[in-house]
Amino acid sequence: MTDELSKDSSVPNSRGPSASAIFTEMMRQAARQSAAAGEALAADVSTQPRPDDELPADDESAADSSAAPAFDVRRIKAQQERRRGASMTAGGVFLRTLFVVLVSAGLVATILTWLTDPQFLNPAVVRGLQMNESALIANDTAPAPVATPNWLQRIGVISGHRGLSRHGIGDDPGAVCPDGLEEAQINFEVARRVVANLRARNYTVDLLDEFDPRLDNYRAAALLSIHANTCEDFGERVSGYIVAKAASRPDGGIDAYFVECAAFHYEELIPIERSYNLTADMTDYHVWHKIHPLTPGVIMEMGFMLADRQILTEEPELLAQALSNGILCLLGSSANYPELPP
Repeated sequence: MTDELSKDSSVPNSRGPSASAIFTEMMRQAARQSAAAGEALAADVSTQPRPDDELPADDESAADSSAAPAFDVRRIKAQQERRRGASMTAGGVFLRTLFVVLVSAGLVATILTWLTDPQFLNPAVVRGLQMNESALIANDTAPAPVATPNWLQRIGVISGHRGLSRHGIGDDPGAVCPDGLEEAQINFEVARRVVANLRARNYTVDLLDEFDPRLDNYRAAALLSIHANTCEDFGERVSGYIVAKAASRPDGGIDAYFVECAAFHYEELIPIERSYNLTADMTDYHVWHKIHPLTPGVIMEMGFMLADRQILTEEPELLAQALSNGILCLLGSSANYPELPP
């Protein structure tokens, strides 16, 4: 290096180049080395693929064939990974939710079972819902028909002349005796006992007023209207019970059978003869124009309040039992069935 410095130096010095000349030459060589390293780095970078947004316009064709496909593959793989992660997250949330719901339902069912009284359901209802296993085994191809449970059969019992004032019609106690005995009271004492008798057998029973709004299109398995006949003195003893259906109902239909059921069982317990002196108040009774056409109904005049007064006032339990038996006969719950008149 000393020869080169002495050769390039323009400063005459018998003792060699000066310190400033040597420093200047060192700086030049360092600059040349830096330049050479920069050129080598630039050449190496130019050979590496670059993203599409860093490529110059004249290199678009090269990007399509090399750099772009590589970046597209990486981008697609990244999207697939994100989608796979999202689906796995949604599946996990669903499974966790399902697990929580099932556990909660089990806990609620267990708590309700512990808190429910075993006698919550009527034992008669439970027995009605049970299937006759022996009958099914004996005839496994065609099970025998099962009678409709009592609690699914509705019965209506009208207490004659009751509740008129509640429905804005005014007071009408029905027949009234000189001593103040009212037909409405006799009717009610018997009607409420009929209702109690039938409910004790697990039937669904409605105690209805004379002009009860529920009678409009009333649908039931049976409807009985309970009355007592006049207290008028005819100069002779007039006794007897009268039972009738709507004149518009056929004579051979279920209403006619209901009439005979009521008469048959009434005569079994009540020592009063049957009278056939039907009136328009019975055959064209206002209730017959209101109830559903498929509801069988009868009206019963239990006896005359003058001649039959003793049994009407002193035997309401017996009267109620006789009328209850007539209804049960219609519903098929009685062992005694009447013969229809020819």
